[in-house]
Amino acid sequence: MEKEEDTKTNNPYSFTHQKNWRTSLDEGELPFCNVIPSIKEKTKDQQKKENDSMLTEANILKTFKEKTAPVFNKGNLVYNTKEDKWYKVLDLKTDEEYKPTWASVSLRDSNETKEVTKGSEFEEFTNSLMIFISVNHESGNTETLEVDLKIYDKFEAALEGPFDGAGITLMGYKLFYNSKELDKDSNLSKIEGIKNGDTIYASEGFGKPYKFSRFPRVYTSYGWSNSGNYADAITFVPTQNVKVCGFSCYAAKQKPSYEMKYKIKINETVVEEEQVEATGWEDEHYYRHRLKGAYNAASGSKIEMVCWIAENLSSHSYVETFYGEDGYNYEQVENEHMGLFKIESCGESQNGTGLYSGHFGEIFYYLG
Repeated sequence: MEKEEDTKTNNPYSFTHQKNWRTSLDEGELPFCNVIPSIKEKTKDQQKKENDSMLTEANILKTFKEKTAPVFNKGNLVYNTKEDKWYKVLDLKTDEEYKPTWASVSLRDSNETKEVTKGSEFEEFTNSLMIFISVNHESGNTETLEVDLKIYDKFEAALEGPFDGAGITLMGYKLFYNSKELDKDSNLSKIEGIKNGDTIYASEGFGKPYKFSRFPRVYTSYGWSNSGNYADAITFVPTQNVKVCGFSCYAAKQKPSYEMKYKIKINETVVEEEQVEATGWEDEHYYRHRLKGAYNAASGSKIEMVCWIAENLSSHSYVETFYGEDGYNYEQVENEHMGLFKIESCGESQNGTGLYSGHFGEIFYYLG
């Protein structure tokens, strides 16, 4: 015990004061005194461990990091990005960390199977696709969203965030792929023929587009010869205001796909021009293509549709397709809006398509 004097007031009184000296746990020195008994010193390692467990700016993202879902699940579909093909997982073996070590897979809707055993082979597969969403506003403006969609995520949940980020509400838009409306409660696994990098169309207020057919039947006995050297073309003339949003050409007779370059003109102005791989035949005989936008065409305007088709456009390799015929009687073909379009020949057609026969058997549109 020590005696201390109050030197601040120079009062001549003294008192006793307990000094508790102790050593530091880390430094082994005497750096402090008067330790309150309820406070317990911690070593640097103890303090660091405690700090790491606290939510801080540095670790908060790690705290909320979502657990990555496995790509391979028995019975589910996966997508091979190298082959651009869908596979179904028939059987699967994993290690202690549930990483796949062996898998048996089959092509979708096929009995063709193969085994996946190498790490590099597993890396070719994914459980999500990069999809473009072409958003068509009622005003006529368009914008494109790039979205990484999980194969089994419902569109309603998966697209809500990207739409909100663009300042629009998914509820006000209908989704389409190859002119077929998609159920927002559905997912990528339910869409036949969709591939990585494909486009889904979102149309505001339009609903499902109408279809106008100009041929009463499809000719199937002989094929239409296509090499890409010459164009097929036709002209549609609406008798009231419409918005053009798609067209159809004919499916290949004996092949799963072909290459096509197309051009859409309205009153001599090119509104869309693109090269695509045509595949996913509909109703057996048709390749139906949705345009990137919905283009205004006033009553009496000339909508010219032009295409070049080949198995391979760069090498001009031939492919035979089905084709429509007896087009002279297009006014008698049953359509929802009879008499909405007049059909005229197009000067750019050099491969035979005209009023009587050829490609462009259907045009897709909205009224107004």
